[in-house]
Amino acid sequence: MFGRGSWAVFGVRAASQPTFETTFVAPLASDVSQMTAVRNAKESEIATWGILPYSVPRADEDPVWSSRVMNVEDLRLGPQQFALWFVLNGFEDVTDPKSKLEGLSYETSAKPYKFLKKPEKEYIESMVKASAVMSRKQFPVLIDFVGERVYAETTNADEIGALRQLLTSLGCEVYSVSWQFGGFDWPEKFLNHVWEGNKFHKEMAERAVELKRFSADEVEKLDDKMMESVVSSFFALSELETGQWAGLSTPAKIRFYGGEPSSESGVSTAFTLKDVMDKDSSIVSASVTFQTLDSKFNKKDEEIQYRTDLFTIDINDKINIQDAGCATLRGFDMPQYKKDMKKAGKDKGSLTVKDYWMEWLIGMKNATHVFIENVIETLLSSAPKKGAFGLQVYEHEQPEQGEGTAAE
Repeated sequence: MFGRGSWAVFGVRAASQPTFETTFVAPLASDVSQMTAVRNAKESEIATWGILPYSVPRADEDPVWSSRVMNVEDLRLGPQQFALWFVLNGFEDVTDPKSKLEGLSYETSAKPYKFLKKPEKEYIESMVKASAVMSRKQFPVLIDFVGERVYAETTNADEIGALRQLLTSLGCEVYSVSWQFGGFDWPEKFLNHVWEGNKFHKEMAERAVELKRFSADEVEKLDDKMMESVVSSFFALSELETGQWAGLSTPAKIRFYGGEPSSESGVSTAFTLKDVMDKDSSIVSASVTFQTLDSKFNKKDEEIQYRTDLFTIDINDKINIQDAGCATLRGFDMPQYKKDMKKAGKDKGSLTVKDYWMEWLIGMKNATHVFIENVIETLLSSAPKKGAFGLQVYEHEQPEQGEGTAAE
């Protein structure tokens, strides 16, 4: 968290918040806690899942926390915002239990485990079970009843399903959503629109030629730092209809002659291949950075331009996970987050863990709004607005709709 990662997004009804708050009390709070889950995994040798407060990611190992019952305030970020860690426990001891059996047999009886009597074996087995170190995976979950969204840092369909089951048991009314912008091929259309509007074709072509002759270490950097950042970071950078900018970076995939997409890891290589094969190729996947272009005056009273990266997101045909009923923010990052939080810390004097989580949630919500606005204005600004666009309720069969609106 707080860096590049991939998030699943699905819906939660605002009206279910009161039920969530009143349901999350003893004994249910104890039943769904990680403290109970890890104990059940060991004793019953079954896979389990549980939750922990966002501020204590290893609370089950803390003597103080392990003896208390969680309450809804342990999860609260704001009046209508909550956060937690969702933990999945595997029931297999990842530290080789057979060697533990053998080792304890030597220590207690000075003989191999196979030669122990039944009561001795049962005693040794109980000791091994008690010392078991289970496999464990956990990820952060943000619940926003205002925006009616749940954000979870996973794209595994089974894990998303388990999380949805948990939230339902806690009284949340969850529902499926997906990115919808007028057709299944909108990711490819958007990426190729950015390519076609590239404002730095000449400069990128020159850098690509240099990299054919010299290694990356041998290429002389441009005096213009902003231009150097452009040609070294992107294989296309376009101004969108909103006035913001979108830059295509790698990893990317380009399809040639309608065949299987080719994966590209270098921006200059991607530029060269797409440029040479333009009419017979199509960008089907890329990491996209959304930017603003602003200006300021330096000490010499000269106006200079500068770019600010707002967020990055991978756009491809896996941006929806229909089997899990969710949309995704793959490869998501907010490059300014760390800088902004350092400034906030100086301004406020200090920050709490809650501040970091809440600001990340706000940033994700804002980035989602910006993303929706840019895709709609890029692909649909001149098209009839039939249907709803954005992050919409997902149904296998969409009913006929009239005038649509963008929705987060």
